[in-house]
Amino acid sequence: MEKIKIAIIGLTGQSIFMNIDYFHKDGETKQANSLYIEPGGKGYNQAIACKKLGTDVYYLTAVGNDEYGKSCKKVMDDLGINTYYSYKEENTAVATIITNNNGDNQVTVYKGASNLLDLNDLNNFKSIIKQCDILLVQNEMPYDILKEAIEFAYNNNVYVIYNPAPAIYDIKDLIKYVHILIPNESEANTIYNKKIDDITITDDLKLIITLGSKGCLYIDKNNKKYYEALNVNAIDTTGAGDVFCAAISSFIKQEENMDKVIKLATISSALHVQKKYVIDATPTIEEVYDVYNKKEA
Repeated sequence: MEKIKIAIIGLTGQSIFMNIDYFHKDGETKQANSLYIEPGGKGYNQAIACKKLGTDVYYLTAVGNDEYGKSCKKVMDDLGINTYYSYKEENTAVATIITNNNGDNQVTVYKGASNLLDLNDLNNFKSIIKQCDILLVQNEMPYDILKEAIEFAYNNNVYVIYNPAPAIYDIKDLIKYVHILIPNESEANTIYNKKIDDITITDDLKLIITLGSKGCLYIDKNNKKYYEALNVNAIDTTGAGDVFCAAISSFIKQEENMDKVIKLATISSALHVQKKYVIDATPTIEEVYDVYNKKEA
């Protein structure tokens, strides 16, 4: 069977991980227990997860012409991801991720070169989008790029999956071009201006609201269903939402029903949080199906 082709646009940067016992109080200086550095960004994480989950990935991003930018690209190249990197006169993005003993994290991002992705970069990528089955996007890019990419994909019969995170834009005008919307609970509250139990869908949109350790809520015009998260020992939740979105994108065109797609995505994120950091923690398609087949047996 021919592999699903997924186009992804997003932020690329170096991620600096530190572990502490508990999060800082105001004005407090703390000593980290560990330091780890690897490339990241929501789009970057999603691209790697989609590749490990068995799809062909085409990834557009902007980086600085510096060592961080080069090392970020090399990781993707080594994984066989089709990379479209635009080099800017700005530092490559950087994120700091601080994780406490409960596996919760606090993230600070400097967008750097990723925020300079422009319409010329996107226009050069449009022929790739047209050849793909799915466009997966989030909010870690300028709004004009996001809007143009979503509308272009929709108008060219490419399936659009949109993870509206971080919640920095008013996206109400974009939803009509989206096939699957994947916000978290607070993002859904903002988008729909109501509690998640009161949200209804009247068009063909599929809405999946992620709820962290509580699982997710699926809503379409005919159904509303809660899916529980797997009961696992969460060591590090960094990137779990990105892996979930990647799994939905990877399985939506391959499986016969949304119920199985969401179960596979739930397993994917559950496997991910049981390991530290992002890239090495992201599961493979074989690992996901192994757990699914055992659960369904």
